[in-house]
Amino acid sequence: MRRRKKHIVIKHKTVLSKSSKKYIYLFILILLLSLIIVALSIYLYQLGYNKGKEAAQCSARSFYKRSLEQIKLQEREALKKILQPSTLSEIEDYNQNLSSSQNAHSSSSQSFASSKSSLFSSQSSHSVPIQKKRDKRGLPKPRLVIIIDDVAYGSQVRAIKALGLPINVSFFPPTPTHPNTPRYAKGLTHYMIHLPMEAMHYSHEERYTFRPSTSTLAMDRYIASLRKEFPKARCINNHTGSRFTADYKAMKRLISVLDRYHFCFIDSRTTPRTQVPRLMRNLHRRYLARNIFLDNDIDVAKIKAQLKKAIRLAKRRGLAIAIGHPHAKTLEAIRESKGILKEVRLIYVDELLH
Repeated sequence: MRRRKKHIVIKHKTVLSKSSKKYIYLFILILLLSLIIVALSIYLYQLGYNKGKEAAQCSARSFYKRSLEQIKLQEREALKKILQPSTLSEIEDYNQNLSSSQNAHSSSSQSFASSKSSLFSSQSSHSVPIQKKRDKRGLPKPRLVIIIDDVAYGSQVRAIKALGLPINVSFFPPTPTHPNTPRYAKGLTHYMIHLPMEAMHYSHEERYTFRPSTSTLAMDRYIASLRKEFPKARCINNHTGSRFTADYKAMKRLISVLDRYHFCFIDSRTTPRTQVPRLMRNLHRRYLARNIFLDNDIDVAKIKAQLKKAIRLAKRRGLAIAIGHPHAKTLEAIRESKGILKEVRLIYVDELLH
C-alpha cells in the first residue's frame, strides 16, 4: 500500500515538471515576440520620423525659397516706386518749399537763382575743425562726407558696398514696407538713421513720421526703439522734414530726446527756414548740415558735376557734406568719379563726433 502511494506521488511530480516546462517555453516565446514587435515598432517609427523630417525640411526650404522670391519681388516693385524722379524725398521737399518761400517773399531782393543755389551749397553756422592729416604738400587734406539716404533694401546696400568707398548709409526705420533695415545695418560698421519728419508739401509720407505735435513721450519711445534696433548708429538725419525743422520748439524737444539716447542730428536742410542752426547756436553746439544735393537731376553727367562742386567746397572750407540717394545712376556717377575723389578724404560722419 505504501509502495503504491509513493509511485503515485512520483508520477504526479513528473507530470507537473513537464507542464512547467511548457509554460516556461511559452513565456519565453511570448517575450521574444514582444521584443521583436517593440523593436519593429521603434524601427518603423524612426523610419517614419526621418521621412517626415526630410519632407518637412524640403517643405521649409521650398517655403523659404518662395518667401525669398516674394520679398525680392516686393523690393523690386517698391524700388520702382521710390526711385521715380517725382519722389526725390528731401529734394522734392526742398524745391517745393523753395518755391513757396519765393512766392511768399516776392518782394525780397534775393533772386530765385540765388535762392536755388542754396539747394546745392548751403552754409553751416559753425565751422568744423580740420583734422591734422595732410596731403603731399603738407597742407591739411579736405574732407568730404557722402551720405546716401532713403536706404531701405538689401540690393541698395550691396550696390553701395560694391563701390568700395567710405559712404555713409542712412537707413529708414523699419516699417511694413521695408521691415528689414535693422538686419541690413548689422552688416555695416558705420551707418546712420534716416528719420521721417513732417514736410510742408510731400505726398509720399513715411509711416511713423514725426510731427511738431508729436509728444515728447512718443518721441522718446520711438527713439528708444531705434537705439535698440540700430545699436551702432551715432547720427540721425531728417527725411523730408521741412515743417518739423522749421519749428524751433519741436526741434528743441527732439534734440533733448536724441541726447538721451546718444544720437547726433545732421540737418538735411530741406527748407531755408530751418531752425536747427539757431537752436545749435543757442545750445553752443556744432551745427552739421548738408551742403550739396548730388542727384537733384538723375543724370550721370549732372551728378558728377555736383560731386565736383562738393569737392571744391571741401577744398575751400576744409569739410563738405553731400547727400545723394540710392539711384543706380547716382552710384554709377560716384564709381566713375573715384579719380577726382582722391583730391579729398572721404570720411564717415562718425569721425566728426570725436
